[in-house]
Amino acid sequence: MRIASAGFIARMPIAMDTIAIILFVHSVDKRYSIAGALTGVAALTTVISIPLWAKAADHFGQRRVLLTAVPIRVSAFITFILLVKNGAPIWSWFLTIFLAESASLSVGSMTRRRWMHMIDKKDSHLLSTSYVFESFLDEMIYIIGPVITTAVATAIAPMAGIILGIIFLLIGAPLIAFHRNSDPGIHPRESGIKAKSVMRNRKLQAIAIPLTIAGGSFSAINISVVAFADERGMKSAAGLLLGVWALGGAVSAIINGAIRWKISHGARYLGYIIGMTTIAFSFPFINNFYLLGVALFLQGMCIAPLLPNGLSLITGSVPESQMTQAISLATAGIPLTGALSSFIAGQLIDNSGARAGLWLPFFFLVLSCSATIPYLRSYKD
Repeated sequence: MRIASAGFIARMPIAMDTIAIILFVHSVDKRYSIAGALTGVAALTTVISIPLWAKAADHFGQRRVLLTAVPIRVSAFITFILLVKNGAPIWSWFLTIFLAESASLSVGSMTRRRWMHMIDKKDSHLLSTSYVFESFLDEMIYIIGPVITTAVATAIAPMAGIILGIIFLLIGAPLIAFHRNSDPGIHPRESGIKAKSVMRNRKLQAIAIPLTIAGGSFSAINISVVAFADERGMKSAAGLLLGVWALGGAVSAIINGAIRWKISHGARYLGYIIGMTTIAFSFPFINNFYLLGVALFLQGMCIAPLLPNGLSLITGSVPESQMTQAISLATAGIPLTGALSSFIAGQLIDNSGARAGLWLPFFFLVLSCSATIPYLRSYKD
């Protein structure tokens, strides 16, 4: 369980950084548009950096990648805090965020790759269980992360959320890097057909493209929920609402792991995307915390099973030498639409309030559903 616990600690910042940046920057600048633009740049940068680092992990080893990227990321975030606190030009804030996210890693892809290394291919049911377990950990992270971030940012100091994320990364990353038993090692590049770009794999496209578009809904929800709570004079409650969102995912992960499904992975993947879209339509019409919490919980129940079902379709069609890259690419595009929606949401909220921002999740999810249509045959197991 060491790799699971280490991965849990190292992944904590993924649920903390966005809301930590928003709270910290808004405490200084007072504009959601700037905070949204910064998180947008951060998200956009990871679209490029995460797949490249994942490819490097396949070819040079996870340990070397972790020990190279983590110091860069930590140094850049510390510089960002100092620049913002001391009133440096706003362009320098964007530069340091870019540098920090250029060293962003998909720790979840690395730990999932390690499960694949440790579990025999014949035990496919155990591999599926490990994916569900990792998704459960992700949801627990998204329950705890926002709550902790808003708590320390409001009770201690606005930059405390970013600093706490740095601490988690510095503890978890070395624990993963030096766990030899789970290390999948280095995989030589293959020649011929298998050497082709992994993104040409249609099953990967069928999972990655809809998830990429759906990513716009996640970022829009993050910033819109903060604004929703702020408008009602309870900004600290934003972390609780986002935690409830993730709690739905954690409950769903447990349920999905316990059931022996007769429905195919592909059919479940499609069903959950449609469910997310249907629930998102209610967001702009909600005016109180309790109803929004219920809606977020229900949508969270649809989000958690997406990746485990998607990965079960992908991993059987990708060579070993591209596996970490393929796993990371399944979700690496999410920040692309996240960057766009963060910027749009910030503008909408500043001009028209939180309700306007809450229309964006539904918009992106409708597009996500549409993107599955060309790949309907690929969802067959």
